[in-house]
Amino acid sequence: MKMKKMISIVLAVMMVLFLAACGGGDTGGEEENGEAAAPDRQFVTIVTGGTGGTYYPVGTILSTLWNEELGDLGVNASAQSSGGSVENLNMLKDGEAQLGIAMANLTLFAYSGEQRFEDNQFEGVRFVTALWPDVTQFVVTEASGIQSLEDIEGRSFSVGSAGSGTEYSSNIILEHVAGLSLDDVNLEFLGYTEATAAMQDGQLDGMNAEGGLPTSAVSEIFASRTAVRMLGFTDEQYQKLVEVAPYYGQFTIPAGMYSGLDEEVKTVGVKSALIASEDLDADLVYELLVSMYDNLDELHESHDALKAVSLEESVKGLAPVPMHDGAIRFYEERGIEIPESMMP
Repeated sequence: MKMKKMISIVLAVMMVLFLAACGGGDTGGEEENGEAAAPDRQFVTIVTGGTGGTYYPVGTILSTLWNEELGDLGVNASAQSSGGSVENLNMLKDGEAQLGIAMANLTLFAYSGEQRFEDNQFEGVRFVTALWPDVTQFVVTEASGIQSLEDIEGRSFSVGSAGSGTEYSSNIILEHVAGLSLDDVNLEFLGYTEATAAMQDGQLDGMNAEGGLPTSAVSEIFASRTAVRMLGFTDEQYQKLVEVAPYYGQFTIPAGMYSGLDEEVKTVGVKSALIASEDLDADLVYELLVSMYDNLDELHESHDALKAVSLEESVKGLAPVPMHDGAIRFYEERGIEIPESMMP
């Protein structure tokens, strides 16, 4: 009896120890081997533009910054090249990306269902922050003999990738400023890098390369052996443009911005912005902005276009499209007044 009682006690103790071991190992996923479990991964894709423009390198810079600053929160960001603003808006709407860079006017068209978004409205698009002006840069070869916008008639000219914001702008300028029918021009729909290569090969007379300054493809063509010039816009031409597209502003490209650009060029442009879907987590958007604006010096040194980004300019020059909830929280904390037209 004593032996049976002893065996029962030993078995009972072993059972208690076994259950305790099982219970002690259940930490609800919060700890493992005494260390806090890694946070859930948050994959963030920012869609940009062609590799020869401004959007793609800046998207790469931003994603690198977010990985460095927010990696402990599980953020895994990456930049993806694309056809530009219109494609970016469509990808956000379809849930194929979390963030994008787009021209402010096209963002408004998507939000309100106008122009090329008439049958593809995206009411859920939201601004996150203003970026830089996308400056219009009509670059032509000296060999083409083109001296003005009107001279593009009958020439081969790249208006940007099909469906891009650059294509939209190019068409407006050719029709309403130069007074040309699009049938009067041998239109090509090339990315900036492809257009510069075609110009150097003598297969293209010119291109429009809209972007922040400097635009890498424009730097490349000015530094090449192909002699080129940039066409300017007179005040009269600017007035023609704003009559049909009031969101355009006047900008000046300073002499020396590109190799061989010896005189400043008066041109036009539209503000670009970082955009997101309203469904993107507000806390994430808030943290993305904190990391950007707390590291502005680093951003300014990484690309000249980003020198235009500042907290004071963060909500200026944008169209009446709502700000993201996470962005509103950030700007209110930083004392930035958001226009009533941009409140949800």
